[in-house]
Amino acid sequence: MAKKDKNDERPDATPETLVSTPWEDTLEARAASLLEAGEPVVLVSVVSRTGSAPRDAGTRALQTAKGFEGTVGGGALEARAMEAARSSLESGVSARVSCDLSGFSPNSDMICGGGMEVLCEVLAPMQAGLFSFAAALLRQGGKGVWAVELPRDGVSLSADAQSPLRRLYAESLPDGYGASPLLPVPHDVTVGLAAVLPLLEECKNHPGLVERGGVPIYVEPLDAPPVLLLCGGGHVSLEVARLAHTCGFVVDVADDREEFSNAERFPMARHCYVTPRYENLVQVCGIGRRHFVAIVTRGHSFDREALAQALASHAQYVGMIGSKTKREQVYAALRSQGVPDAELAAVCCPIGLTIKAETPQQIAVSIVAELLASRAGTLVRLRFDD
Repeated sequence: MAKKDKNDERPDATPETLVSTPWEDTLEARAASLLEAGEPVVLVSVVSRTGSAPRDAGTRALQTAKGFEGTVGGGALEARAMEAARSSLESGVSARVSCDLSGFSPNSDMICGGGMEVLCEVLAPMQAGLFSFAAALLRQGGKGVWAVELPRDGVSLSADAQSPLRRLYAESLPDGYGASPLLPVPHDVTVGLAAVLPLLEECKNHPGLVERGGVPIYVEPLDAPPVLLLCGGGHVSLEVARLAHTCGFVVDVADDREEFSNAERFPMARHCYVTPRYENLVQVCGIGRRHFVAIVTRGHSFDREALAQALASHAQYVGMIGSKTKREQVYAALRSQGVPDAELAAVCCPIGLTIKAETPQQIAVSIVAELLASRAGTLVRLRFDD
């Protein structure tokens, strides 16, 4: 066996340092729950990258006393980010750290090159309200922008340096905030985006670093996760829910039977709706532009009803399980109700990418792959009419 170069010895992400988290729909919600419980937490944000580093600016994770929650790309670069995050957690001092490949042996497996700069931001208990506010804004589909003012020294945040100043610019208030003493608007929230829009435009509406008056500012749009609504709670839906949740989707489930739509059966789901005959689906489930709708009910009539309602919503994606024969029968019925062919053509049916899937687990892979392709804008070239 070849002798390991001492320069290749870096802290690795072991099972003890990576942890699974309880269900939260956003990182903001998770941070808020930790802060409210008095847990120390470091927010790790990729603020810039160079070359072929694995993740763009805006990638985030949390370092807690129990371990590292999430990922900023894996491999040696993430190991360095994790080391810096642990150091900040122990010292209580935030740090802006450059993670690159300097010091690695030319014979190591890190041949892709590139690097990234991460902000290890020690969050204060008093910021629990700020992150709760952000989580509520995201749940209600609101728009916002994080702006984090960094110390002028530019690289290291020493103990006597000013800590990062984090503010949230919200387009509007979430329901209930400001109307009750129980839900005050945090002092570090600004209602209105006018002041931060020039910064966001400079970053081309993506997370990134800008400078104002010699002060570096990290700008990050508040990004709500996509919502997958599963119409039907059968075997396929259960496997899709598990995989989609792992891949970053907020999962909601609707079925006409309570025994197939409940928190015990779908512990990873945000909401489990019981909708008799799938009536009022859009209103009950709040289908909007963040939604991906997968129709996998137990019968053709239910599929037809769910599809008709999904097409009347603003969902980003609509897919329906079934054979070509079933598809034509359902489409014919909807055409007779006045649904245009153009709307039906936008439906992904049979749902899922063509990988000859047979088991519920395999079908889940094909469906979630299609959802991810839809998000990435690559679905048209991956899917074909067979």
